[in-house]
Amino acid sequence: MDQKPLFTVILDTYYRPKLLKQAVDAIRRQTYDNLEIILINNGATPETIEHLYFAAKDDERVKLIHFEENQYHPTDPLRMLDVCLNAGLNKAKGDYIFYQSDDDWISDNYVEKMVGLFLGHPECTTAAGLPVAVDENGTVISTAERTTNLRSRYMLGHEVALDKLRGGHMFSAPGSIFSIKTEVLRQSGGFHRNLDKSHLYGIVPFGVTGFDETAVLHWRRHGAQLNVQLAESGKVWIKDLENWLSEWDIEGRWQIFGFTIAHEVINKLLQMQIRSTAIWFVLHLLQGRPKVCAIMLRQIGKSGHMYKFITKIPEAFWARRHDLWFLPKLFLKRVFGVLFAVIL
Repeated sequence: MDQKPLFTVILDTYYRPKLLKQAVDAIRRQTYDNLEIILINNGATPETIEHLYFAAKDDERVKLIHFEENQYHPTDPLRMLDVCLNAGLNKAKGDYIFYQSDDDWISDNYVEKMVGLFLGHPECTTAAGLPVAVDENGTVISTAERTTNLRSRYMLGHEVALDKLRGGHMFSAPGSIFSIKTEVLRQSGGFHRNLDKSHLYGIVPFGVTGFDETAVLHWRRHGAQLNVQLAESGKVWIKDLENWLSEWDIEGRWQIFGFTIAHEVINKLLQMQIRSTAIWFVLHLLQGRPKVCAIMLRQIGKSGHMYKFITKIPEAFWARRHDLWFLPKLFLKRVFGVLFAVIL
């Protein structure tokens, strides 16, 4: 009897021991047992490190990678993904590989379902379960009927990626949800710091992608998420996107589907990023954060896309129209602030 494929899960951690425990316990409970679990100590806190050592001692499938110092740096915030995840990839021996954040957790059948997808189609190079958004306490945010991730068990990857770019309903975030054939990930360039986009638009399109909605990734949404914190601080991702497009020659890779489609992909990715930037800018503006707005404008100016950004502002105001209640609140705050200063 042939040995079952080895499935590698990579997880990096720094300071969330309780969430880490929930994440690791769920991985160790998997119904598919031929697992390699690579836990990365990203300069973690003592309590977090203690749990890492406990997991490794208690389960021979767990391997540890240690960084003495946290790999995050404010001038290059996503460097840690590049460094940590590729350290895990270099150590990995699995046939398939999956990266999971330490604040998320997977259903007990997740890995079994992913392996089933890979084995069920000879050209399947990526596979994903169903992302279910949960809040900080782990409670499902919406129980409404699903309107996204409406796709078949197997599809051509470029069709899923194009549908997402064109505003369809086949896929929703996070792009990092994909499990990938390890050899394909390595041939593609490994883990890129622009993780979500590199998976969805740099790897998924060039093979068949599998989907099983009975395998669930509980995707935690909260204010401590790095992408949220960076957006709150005024980080603009336009140059980061352009760097990845160039480094991975995305337009060149997409040429196999035709020049027109390759050009559309590049153009739509850039337009989506500029629109997202405009929406965050408007939110900061409505909430009375002029310093953050100034930080964003400086970055946008350096990117060379100021005109395109300005054209997205009306659309951004419409997207954030429900936040207009900040304006009277901000006005009253300023008025009372002036009156208080005069009285004193």
